Amino acid sequence: MSGRDYVKTQIDLLPEDVVESIIQFISFQKFSIGMYDDDTEYLSSMPGVKEKIIAGMNTPLSECVSRSEVWDDV
Repeated sequence: MSGRDYVKTQIDLLPEDVVESIIQFISFQKFSIGMYDDDTEYLSSMPGVKEKIIAGMNTPLSECVSRSEVWDDV
C-alpha cells in the first residue's frame, strides 16, 4: 500500500477535530511549495479562517486587546 493510500484509509478513522488539523497542515504544505498564488488564497483554503479574519476586522477597536497585553515586549 502506498503512503497516499494509507492516508486515505486512515483519515476516516480520525475524529473531525483532528481532520481539521490535517486540512490546515495540508494547506501549509501546499503553501510552502508554492501551490497558492498568494496569502489570501492560502488563508482561504483553511476552514473557518476567512470568517475569523472578517469577524476580527468587524470588531470595534474598543473591544480589542492591546498588543502589550498579548506580547509584553512589543
